Amino acid sequence: MPQVPGRLIACLALIAALLADPHTGLSASPGTIEDDPLVECTKKMEKMFSYVTIQVQELALDRLRVKILQQFIVIIPLKEPRGGIQAVQWAAKEPGQAMEFVRYLRAGKIGAVNVWPFMHNPGELYVSKGVPLEVIKSCQKEQLQEAFGKCIECDIAEWLNVKP
Repeated sequence: MPQVPGRLIACLALIAALLADPHTGLSASPGTIEDDPLVECTKKMEKMFSYVTIQVQELALDRLRVKILQQFIVIIPLKEPRGGIQAVQWAAKEPGQAMEFVRYLRAGKIGAVNVWPFMHNPGELYVSKGVPLEVIKSCQKEQLQEAFGKCIECDIAEWLNVKP
């Protein structure tokens, strides 16, 4: 099964959320979904806000901790903060998945990770917290950054340099 980049998933989630709400979704005017300004904004967001790549050597694996909420969240501090980023986090549904991720890191099977630059996933934030549609429609970098926030404990979107 081909992997879908996390950025694309977030953008699609945002589009789906907007389409699902008839008050804020697409208008009834003819045209394709690609013509919609919200779709254009998601494409712009991918260019405006790129992932931040963190090498595994930058992670303090000896200070790793697991927070258990509805998921098992593995939180790994950086040895030295990078900009505003102090830690990375990976969420797993099962404890075995969380432990497998930790084993991969410690065994050197993951060389680096890409993290979201946001405090909140844009698609999830729109759905759960109700980011005003005007902010999304304006598609201004500063307004989007303010709405989605900067992360301190950044969510891992991709594993890089994975070895079998």
